[in-house]
Amino acid sequence: MEIVLSVPPYLPFMEGSPAGDFKWRLGVRPLDLDHWIEWGADAPAALAYKTKLNQQHPDTVFGALEGIEPESIEIAEAISAHVGAPLRNDLHPLDAAARLVPEDLVLMVERPGANGLELRFGGGSVCFPNRWDLRSKLGLTMAEVHAPVARLNDQLAIPVDRFFDRLRPDRSYWRLGWGILDTADWYTPIDGTAAPRPVEPAPEHMFLRVERETLRRFPKTNCVLFTIRTYVAPLDTVAAPAARSRLADALESMPPDVRGYKDLALTAQSIVDYLRTTI
Repeated sequence: MEIVLSVPPYLPFMEGSPAGDFKWRLGVRPLDLDHWIEWGADAPAALAYKTKLNQQHPDTVFGALEGIEPESIEIAEAISAHVGAPLRNDLHPLDAAARLVPEDLVLMVERPGANGLELRFGGGSVCFPNRWDLRSKLGLTMAEVHAPVARLNDQLAIPVDRFFDRLRPDRSYWRLGWGILDTADWYTPIDGTAAPRPVEPAPEHMFLRVERETLRRFPKTNCVLFTIRTYVAPLDTVAAPAARSRLADALESMPPDVRGYKDLALTAQSIVDYLRTTI
C-alpha cells in the first residue's frame, strides 16, 4: 500500500557534517512527551494498513517472547492513556497498544545475562519493516540486533550501551533515520510476503523513507520502548538545491558495505548523478 507524502516531514541527511568520511550517528535529542506519538494527515491510512497487515500477515508483523506481559501491560496502559482510546482485551497487550497508533512498537526488556541484567528484544508490532525480519530479532541484545548493520557496532556499540545505561523514565528521546527505496510501500519485509520490486528502478522513481524513533524507559518494569513512525515521499520532493546536494553528498560518502546494507549497491551512484544534474 502506498501512503505517499507530497513533502518529507524531516530531512535527516541535512544533519551532521556536509562532507567527509561516513559515520553512523546516534543523533538523539530530548523528547517532549506531548509529542510522543506523531499523528498527521497520513495517520488514518497507516492505521488502516496496520489492520490489513495484521489480518494478512500476522506472523510477520507481530512477535513476542513468553513472559513479557508485565512490560507490555505497562507500555500499553501508557499509550492508551496518552491517546485516550481503550485497549482491545482479546489481543496481546503489546499488539493492542500498537493498534492505537500509527507507529510501530519495539519492546526491549531486562533479562539476566552474563554480566547482570541486559536489554533484550522482547517483542514488537512492526507492520512497516524496512527490509528486516521481526521474529529473527526476538531475544537478541542490542548489539546482536545491530550486527547485520555494516560498521554500526564498530562505531556506536559503546555509545549505544552508555546511552541506555543512562536512560531514565523521567527523560525520553527521539532520533531520525533515513533510506532510499525503490517502492512507496511501507511494508517491506524479507520473508517473501512483500510485493515484487522493480527490476531496474530509475532514480526519478525512487522514494525517500524517513523513520522517526522515540526511546522511552518505563518505571515499573524498567523496559525500553521504541516507537517508529514511518514517512515515505518521492525522491523528487527533496526539491531545494541545498537539500539535493546534501543528499548526494551523504550517498557519495557511504562505503560499499554500507550501500549494500541499505540496498543501494546498484543504485547509489545513479541517484547521486541524478541529484547533481537536477539541482
